[in-house]
Amino acid sequence: MWLPEMRTRASLSAAPGRVLRLCAVVAALLLGACGFQLRGTAPLPAEMSVTYIHGASEFDSLNDAFRTALESHGVRVTADRGEATAVLTILENNTDKDVLTVDLGGKVLEYRIRQNIHFEVAAADGQPLVDPQSVTGSRDFKFNRDDVLGKERETELIRKELQRDVVNLAMLRIVAAGKR
Repeated sequence: MWLPEMRTRASLSAAPGRVLRLCAVVAALLLGACGFQLRGTAPLPAEMSVTYIHGASEFDSLNDAFRTALESHGVRVTADRGEATAVLTILENNTDKDVLTVDLGGKVLEYRIRQNIHFEVAAADGQPLVDPQSVTGSRDFKFNRDDVLGKERETELIRKELQRDVVNLAMLRIVAAGKR
């Protein structure tokens, strides 16, 4: 009696693993049947294979963010404008910090950080690939006057994350312009 009971328990404990695998296979088949695909990197215009970034200092964090985004799309970013097949021009880069709310004593409770970039892309011969565009992003965050140092670090992290998001939005616009 002890042996058959063990077999029953062993077969029952293996059943959830089989059911889980079967559910995973069915889910994969359903996702494939509906046309779902993981988002990969979309191609940029072919003219951007070697791109020069103009308008931001070489050591500017916006320049670094665009460089990283372009390289992730297979573009070679060059420091020599003469060898570039395209020029990404950063026309404007503004970051603002606004007060959202204050308490009864006039002390700040919340801030909004907003970044706006204005850019364009042209081929080496000056032919526009992407007309001048603006991209804006913002983040709201609570301010605690008792933790000023921690909030300064948080503010800097928010600025970096916001800049990365704005650059990614700009890259989506460049990709969309390349599909026309």
